[in-house]
Amino acid sequence: MGDPLPSAAERPTDISHEDEAALIHAAQADPDRFRPLYLQWVTPVYKYLLSRLHDQVEAEDLTSQVFLKACEQLPRYDHRGRFAAWLFTIARNKARDYYRTAGRSASLDEVERSGSDPDLLGQAIRSEEIHRLARMIRALPAADLDLVRLRFTAGLTYADIGALLGKSDEAVRKQLERLLARMQSQMEDGDV
Repeated sequence: MGDPLPSAAERPTDISHEDEAALIHAAQADPDRFRPLYLQWVTPVYKYLLSRLHDQVEAEDLTSQVFLKACEQLPRYDHRGRFAAWLFTIARNKARDYYRTAGRSASLDEVERSGSDPDLLGQAIRSEEIHRLARMIRALPAADLDLVRLRFTAGLTYADIGALLGKSDEAVRKQLERLLARMQSQMEDGDV
């Protein structure tokens, strides 16, 4: 299967909130003008879903479902908040539905493979740390794991995550800082 992500030339640079509002308004009036929004967000949505599903084909399928639903629902979207929060709500719901309807769950092997490094020497050197980190990540509560995915895999801003989770961006930043500090401390102390 081909690369589902736009080429570097097609990907826009970060769009300002005002420009995004104009793009949304244009796409609401004419669905053919949805492409710039798609190009802006397809890579973060795909990466987020891939991190949750650990299956490229399924992540591609759900990414297309997310954007199909977003395009269908866009006329009813009221741009008072953050578009990313609305879009990632759709993505999170699609991922939940994926697991719920098929009774799926990510296996331990899939999680460990998703973080593997193709450089064999690098793997050998970091093997113990990778296994410890994988154990630590598996032990995270679902909400903390989702926070890490939204910030580091999808690349959402604190403000976007805050809007998605119903928290202030400062609360999200502090929550993530505490989580990362706790994880770093556990890695340094060997508590994993």
